[in-house]
Amino acid sequence: MNDHLIFGREPGETGDVDVDELKAALAANPDPVDETVVAEPEPSPEERAISARRRHRTWLVFAIVVLLVIVAGLIAGFVVWRSGTDQVPDHAGTGDAEVVVRIQGGDGINDIAATLQQAGVVASTEAFVQQAARDGDVQALKPGYYKVRLNSSAQAAADALVAKENHVGHLRLIPGRQLADVTTVSTDPNQPAATVPGYISDIAAAACVPLNGQQDCFTADELWQVATTADPATLGVVEWAADAVRAAPDPRKRLEGTILPGDFDIPPGSTPEQALKAVVSASAAMWNGTDIIADAAQLGMTPYQAATIASIVEREGITADMPKVARVIDNRLATGMKLEMDSTVNYALDRASIATSADDRANPSPWNTYYAAGLPPTPISSPGPNAIAATLDPAAGSWLFFVKIDNTGASCFSITVEQHDACVAQARANGVFG
Repeated sequence: MNDHLIFGREPGETGDVDVDELKAALAANPDPVDETVVAEPEPSPEERAISARRRHRTWLVFAIVVLLVIVAGLIAGFVVWRSGTDQVPDHAGTGDAEVVVRIQGGDGINDIAATLQQAGVVASTEAFVQQAARDGDVQALKPGYYKVRLNSSAQAAADALVAKENHVGHLRLIPGRQLADVTTVSTDPNQPAATVPGYISDIAAAACVPLNGQQDCFTADELWQVATTADPATLGVVEWAADAVRAAPDPRKRLEGTILPGDFDIPPGSTPEQALKAVVSASAAMWNGTDIIADAAQLGMTPYQAATIASIVEREGITADMPKVARVIDNRLATGMKLEMDSTVNYALDRASIATSADDRANPSPWNTYYAAGLPPTPISSPGPNAIAATLDPAAGSWLFFVKIDNTGASCFSITVEQHDACVAQARANGVFG
């Protein structure tokens, strides 16, 4: 076998290795560097700046996320803490003792809440405001006096305010009524007579407000005493009517017509004088809101005379006929004819009826215009705005007569006696009167 072919031994070599020589050779010739590996170049300043900005944005986003998580946690914790430790104070239940509170004109929900809280009705304004924000009826409350209970929940206080029976001291006066109660008389014999309360009875009833099962109310008779004796200026009568009120021949009729129809609020617990003054003075403000002084002067009359005519117009005609009724009155006064109005006959008798008898018309009362010439000494009713407007702007015409011809209250107007007789025949045919 040729050993040198296997081990690459040259001729003359023995094959033995000298260890020392091998070490020396290795030390003198270390491993060669791989020339194929290329060293990475150093980054430029611009590349280092871009890299720094990227690292800054990454940390900024991370910081914002962490901050949002912390804030959300704080808010959630505050809500939980507040719901458990800072609830809006509110009473429980419907309350106890009854009291009366007043809502003024222009009061908003916050004003009402403050009134209730100060009166001891609700525990806090916040509780009532929150309740009222969900209740349209509370937001629509009108000015006036309301019966509520102390120590009520906001819900119970709101419910009490909107209950109709708790709006106390409220008075609605109807046009055409008078101070005294009247007896209604029908042409139907099967229809019994009835009593219609007058303004004095209405005021006394409105001022009576029982609280906690107790009541301290004045009577209609006590109110009549004030109406017949108190000085008109003290009661707040409209200035242009004061002298005529003092000169009225019947004290029970002297304030007639000075009180206008409408809505009034009487303070519960008022004395008779305070209650009457509340209505009379409010009516004076309403009178002063009209043009009656200037318009009456243009017609050649005083405002008190215009108020008296308006009171007859109110009782004699439906709204559509009022301007013609006013013209008939003016025409009769201008010619010196007696007015001969059935409404004035009935007023003198404290009665309400369409027809009058010969005996009724012969009643010697200054308010009976079949008996006495000219206008009655006071108005005979409380005129409404339509009657006042018709009086101050009557229709143009020469009518001297009119009569109701059907059960709607419509009238037939005429100039001559013959025309009037025909209207009366038509009214009888329609069953208006016998």
